[in-house]
Amino acid sequence: MLICVDLDGTLLDTVPANAASYRAALEEMDFTVTDEYYAASCNGGHYTRFLRPLMGGDPCDADVERVHDRKKELYSDFLDMVRPNTALMEILRTMQATGHDLACVTTGSKQNATEVLEHFGVRKLFGLIVTGEDVEKQKPDPEGYCKAMAYFHVTPAETMIFEDSGIGLEAAKASGATVFRVEQF
Repeated sequence: MLICVDLDGTLLDTVPANAASYRAALEEMDFTVTDEYYAASCNGGHYTRFLRPLMGGDPCDADVERVHDRKKELYSDFLDMVRPNTALMEILRTMQATGHDLACVTTGSKQNATEVLEHFGVRKLFGLIVTGEDVEKQKPDPEGYCKAMAYFHVTPAETMIFEDSGIGLEAAKASGATVFRVEQF
Protein backbone atom coordinates (compact mmCIF):
# COMPACT_ATOMS: atom_id res chain seq x y z
CA MET A 1 0.00 0.00 0.00
CA LEU A 2 1.24 3.48 -0.89
CA ILE A 3 0.30 6.46 1.27
CA CYS A 4 0.64 9.83 -0.46
CA VAL A 5 0.35 13.04 1.50
CA ASP A 6 0.21 16.64 0.38
CA LEU A 7 2.53 18.95 2.28
CA ASP A 8 1.06 22.46 2.56
CA GLY A 9 -2.17 22.50 4.54
CA THR A 10 -2.28 18.73 4.95
CA LEU A 11 0.85 17.56 6.77
CA LEU A 12 1.88 21.04 7.86
CA ASP A 13 0.11 24.37 8.17
CA THR A 14 2.65 26.33 6.16
CA VAL A 15 0.33 29.20 5.23
CA PRO A 16 1.90 31.68 7.69
CA ALA A 17 5.46 30.86 6.57
CA ASN A 18 4.62 30.86 2.86
CA ALA A 19 2.64 34.09 3.16
CA ALA A 20 5.41 35.78 5.17
CA SER A 21 8.16 34.72 2.77
CA TYR A 22 6.14 35.71 -0.31
CA ARG A 23 5.19 39.00 1.37
CA ALA A 24 8.86 39.76 2.10
CA ALA A 25 9.89 38.87 -1.46
CA LEU A 26 7.05 40.90 -3.00
CA GLU A 27 7.75 43.91 -0.78
CA GLU A 28 11.32 43.98 -2.07
CA MET A 29 9.75 44.63 -5.50
CA ASP A 30 7.12 47.08 -4.16
CA PHE A 31 4.17 44.64 -4.26
CA THR A 32 2.07 43.42 -1.32
CA VAL A 33 0.08 40.41 -0.16
CA THR A 34 -1.83 39.90 3.08
CA ASP A 35 -1.91 36.64 5.02
CA GLU A 36 -5.68 36.49 4.48
CA TYR A 37 -5.38 36.91 0.71
CA TYR A 38 -2.60 34.33 0.55
CA ALA A 39 -4.63 31.78 2.55
CA ALA A 40 -7.77 32.34 0.47
CA SER A 41 -6.33 32.72 -3.02
CA CYS A 42 -2.80 31.34 -3.19
CA ASN A 43 -2.39 28.38 -0.84
CA GLY A 44 -2.28 25.08 -2.72
CA GLY A 45 -1.82 26.77 -6.08
CA HIS A 46 1.26 27.06 -8.24
CA TYR A 47 3.19 30.31 -7.99
CA THR A 48 3.04 30.92 -11.74
CA ARG A 49 -0.74 31.29 -11.40
CA PHE A 50 -1.12 33.31 -8.21
CA LEU A 51 1.87 35.66 -8.39
CA ARG A 52 0.80 37.38 -11.63
CA PRO A 53 -2.32 39.04 -10.15
CA LEU A 54 -0.29 40.13 -7.12
CA MET A 55 2.25 41.72 -9.45
CA GLY A 56 -0.18 43.83 -11.44
CA GLY A 57 -1.58 41.14 -13.72
CA ASP A 58 1.03 40.95 -16.47
CA PRO A 59 4.59 40.86 -15.14
CA CYS A 60 7.35 39.37 -17.25
CA ASP A 61 8.27 35.76 -16.53
CA ALA A 62 11.69 36.81 -15.21
CA ASP A 63 10.08 39.00 -12.52
CA VAL A 64 7.76 36.17 -11.44
CA GLU A 65 10.73 33.81 -11.19
CA ARG A 66 12.76 36.43 -9.31
CA VAL A 67 10.00 36.77 -6.67
CA HIS A 68 9.65 32.99 -6.39
CA ASP A 69 13.42 32.47 -6.09
CA ARG A 70 13.63 35.14 -3.41
CA LYS A 71 10.69 33.56 -1.54
CA LYS A 72 12.57 30.24 -1.50
CA GLU A 73 15.64 31.97 -0.07
CA LEU A 74 13.59 33.65 2.68
CA TYR A 75 11.40 30.65 3.59
CA SER A 76 13.75 29.14 6.18
CA ASP A 77 13.55 32.39 8.18
CA PHE A 78 9.86 31.67 8.85
CA LEU A 79 9.85 27.94 9.67
CA ASP A 80 8.97 28.62 13.30
CA MET A 81 5.58 29.87 12.05
CA VAL A 82 4.71 26.41 10.63
CA ARG A 83 2.37 24.20 12.64
CA PRO A 84 2.48 20.40 12.24
CA ASN A 85 -0.50 18.11 11.83
CA THR A 86 0.68 15.84 14.65
CA ALA A 87 -2.21 13.38 14.27
CA LEU A 88 -1.40 12.78 10.60
CA MET A 89 2.30 12.51 11.40
CA GLU A 90 1.54 9.73 13.89
CA ILE A 91 -0.60 7.92 11.32
CA LEU A 92 2.25 8.14 8.81
CA ARG A 93 4.83 6.88 11.33
CA THR A 94 2.59 3.91 12.10
CA MET A 95 2.00 3.20 8.41
CA GLN A 96 5.73 3.35 7.65
CA ALA A 97 6.55 1.11 10.65
CA THR A 98 4.12 -1.50 9.35
CA GLY A 99 5.77 -1.62 5.92
CA HIS A 100 3.78 0.87 3.86
CA ASP A 101 5.52 3.15 1.38
CA LEU A 102 5.09 6.89 1.87
CA ALA A 103 5.33 9.72 -0.65
CA CYS A 104 4.97 13.46 -0.22
CA VAL A 105 3.42 15.17 -3.27
CA THR A 106 3.47 18.96 -3.29
CA THR A 107 3.30 21.88 -5.70
CA GLY A 108 6.00 23.52 -3.60
CA SER A 109 9.68 23.72 -4.41
CA LYS A 110 12.10 20.92 -3.62
CA GLN A 111 14.22 23.34 -1.56
CA ASN A 112 11.38 24.52 0.68
CA ALA A 113 9.72 21.10 0.97
CA THR A 114 13.00 19.54 2.09
CA GLU A 115 13.70 22.38 4.53
CA VAL A 116 10.35 22.16 6.28
CA LEU A 117 10.26 18.35 6.39
CA GLU A 118 13.75 18.32 7.92
CA HIS A 119 12.78 21.09 10.35
CA PHE A 120 10.05 18.81 11.73
CA GLY A 121 12.16 15.65 11.59
CA VAL A 122 9.87 13.82 9.18
CA ARG A 123 11.89 13.88 5.93
CA LYS A 124 13.06 10.31 6.57
CA LEU A 125 9.46 9.04 6.55
CA PHE A 126 9.14 9.53 2.80
CA GLY A 127 10.64 7.19 0.26
CA LEU A 128 9.79 9.76 -2.40
CA ILE A 129 9.11 13.48 -2.51
CA VAL A 130 7.47 14.80 -5.67
CA THR A 131 7.58 18.59 -5.96
CA GLY A 132 6.34 21.11 -8.46
CA GLU A 133 9.76 20.90 -10.10
CA ASP A 134 9.33 17.18 -10.79
CA VAL A 135 6.18 17.40 -12.91
CA GLU A 136 5.18 19.07 -16.15
CA LYS A 137 1.57 19.58 -15.09
CA GLN A 138 0.67 21.02 -11.69
CA LYS A 139 -2.29 20.12 -9.53
CA PRO A 140 -5.21 19.84 -10.33
CA ASP A 141 -3.55 17.48 -12.81
CA PRO A 142 -2.85 14.12 -11.12
CA GLU A 143 0.66 13.79 -12.60
CA GLY A 144 2.44 14.07 -9.22
CA TYR A 145 0.33 11.32 -7.67
CA CYS A 146 0.66 9.15 -10.76
CA LYS A 147 4.46 9.55 -10.64
CA ALA A 148 4.46 8.37 -7.03
CA MET A 149 2.36 5.31 -7.93
CA ALA A 150 4.65 4.49 -10.86
CA TYR A 151 7.76 4.88 -8.68
CA PHE A 152 6.43 2.39 -6.13
CA HIS A 153 4.87 0.14 -8.81
CA VAL A 154 1.37 0.30 -7.34
CA THR A 155 -2.08 0.85 -8.79
CA PRO A 156 -4.59 3.48 -7.72
CA ALA A 157 -6.46 0.72 -5.86
CA GLU A 158 -3.32 0.24 -3.74
CA THR A 159 -2.95 3.96 -2.96
CA MET A 160 -4.39 6.31 -0.34
CA ILE A 161 -4.00 10.09 -0.65
CA PHE A 162 -4.36 12.74 2.06
CA GLU A 163 -5.17 16.21 0.68
CA ASP A 164 -6.73 19.48 1.82
CA SER A 165 -7.18 22.06 -0.97
CA GLY A 166 -9.72 22.04 -3.77
CA ILE A 167 -6.97 21.87 -6.38
CA GLY A 168 -5.21 19.04 -4.54
CA LEU A 169 -8.42 17.09 -3.97
CA GLU A 170 -9.21 17.36 -7.67
CA ALA A 171 -5.77 15.96 -8.53
CA ALA A 172 -6.07 13.17 -5.96
CA LYS A 173 -9.50 12.10 -7.19
CA ALA A 174 -8.36 12.19 -10.83
CA SER A 175 -5.55 9.75 -9.94
CA GLY A 176 -8.13 7.07 -9.12
CA ALA A 177 -6.78 6.47 -5.61
CA THR A 178 -8.74 6.49 -2.36
CA VAL A 179 -8.78 10.07 -1.11
CA PHE A 180 -9.03 11.42 2.43
CA ARG A 181 -9.79 15.10 2.91
CA VAL A 182 -7.86 16.78 5.71
CA GLU A 183 -9.73 19.61 7.40
CA GLN A 184 -8.31 22.32 9.61
CA PHE A 185 -6.09 20.93 12.35
